[in-house]
Amino acid sequence: MGRIKQRIYEIVETPREDDRASIFFDVFIVSMIFLSIAGLVLGSVQSFLEDHFMVILGIELITGVVFTIEYVLRIWACTADPEYARAITGRIRYALGLFQIIDLVALLPYYLSLFFPFNVEFLRVLRLLRLIKLGKYSKSFSLMVKVVDRDKQSLLSALSVLIIILVIASSLMFYAEHDAQPEVYSSIPAAMWWGLITLATVGYGDMVPVTPLGKILGGVMALIGIGVFALPAGIIASGFTAVLKEEEEKKKAKRNKGKAAATGPAVEVCPHCGREIRPEDRKS
Repeated sequence: MGRIKQRIYEIVETPREDDRASIFFDVFIVSMIFLSIAGLVLGSVQSFLEDHFMVILGIELITGVVFTIEYVLRIWACTADPEYARAITGRIRYALGLFQIIDLVALLPYYLSLFFPFNVEFLRVLRLLRLIKLGKYSKSFSLMVKVVDRDKQSLLSALSVLIIILVIASSLMFYAEHDAQPEVYSSIPAAMWWGLITLATVGYGDMVPVTPLGKILGGVMALIGIGVFALPAGIIASGFTAVLKEEEEKKKAKRNKGKAAATGPAVEVCPHCGREIRPEDRKS
């Protein structure tokens, strides 16, 4: 039983590129995630739902069973890891991990609809949380997580600057436009919607300044917004470049290590006579 548990843990939790069972499991789970999301999206189309109700129901049942089995297997096999070796406390600690919490929350609508009579349709959107799990199986998502984790301080600084400018711009616009449009710019929090849309240079047009001061302020905020929203984009772009370079260097070092192990230690040759330099020659 111990070997079976260890093997299951290796497949579901510690995938390897040379393990076919692990690769198959990852591809299968990713397929189920996309199938579940497809069922959620298509189920929101009333005409499709009426014509293909059994298809949507089948997708929900199949994915619900699959993700339940996956969750149970992970909780059962996690004790194969020395970090979670204790039967009860180890499993509790493992269950409190990010991906395990996502699994549990995403399964709630499925079981609530089975055991409780009230409408839980609004909870089905929780299935979208499974998209976060793609970060565990997709190298692209993993790369994005590495970039964000690497530059989180810079991103938080850029976010802080954005929030400060948003509060200042919204407050100034409130005092500039409140008397002219009290129903539109009713408060500073209400003006923050204008501030966010203006800084993002989207401009929906539902809140438009009409006073000369408000128009000048709106133009200045639009120009500032171009630079403010460019900050996170630049940070992420430079982070991608740095992480990709690090990954490439790791791959190169791994390939060189493999070649060295296959060919043995490199032979050093004397540049003058062309003879092989041996360890005993160095001593002499």
